[in-house]
Amino acid sequence: MLKALISPLTAGLLLAGFAGSATAQDKTDVQALTKVSYLCERNVELNVVYINGLKNDESAAVLSVDGKLVPMRIWPAASGARYIALDEQDSYRWHTKGDEGMLTFLEADHTAKEQTLFSNCVNKDKAAQ
Repeated sequence: MLKALISPLTAGLLLAGFAGSATAQDKTDVQALTKVSYLCERNVELNVVYINGLKNDESAAVLSVDGKLVPMRIWPAASGARYIALDEQDSYRWHTKGDEGMLTFLEADHTAKEQTLFSNCVNKDKAAQ
């Protein structure tokens, strides 16, 4: 994985989106920020910053999609990792297992069905090896 060094100001802005789901945290609580670029079907590139080492050893992610940053929190998954958007109205879901991922969307309607937006997303660094 490509380790990204992110300035404290940028890291603060990324973490600001998580203020509603966690208590205020000191910048020193964050252990690792990791940027990963995925190449998905139709040659679409998705960039994700994973934030590990939050309070209670939780993690989060910020996904760049549709020209915006989508802050996400980790959610229980049967296998791999699943992140869901903090904003229910912008309800993206990012599922990963190993070096692969899939982006889905679930509207904020109890009758809605989850739609796959991009599948077969592969970590670009791992795919090049």
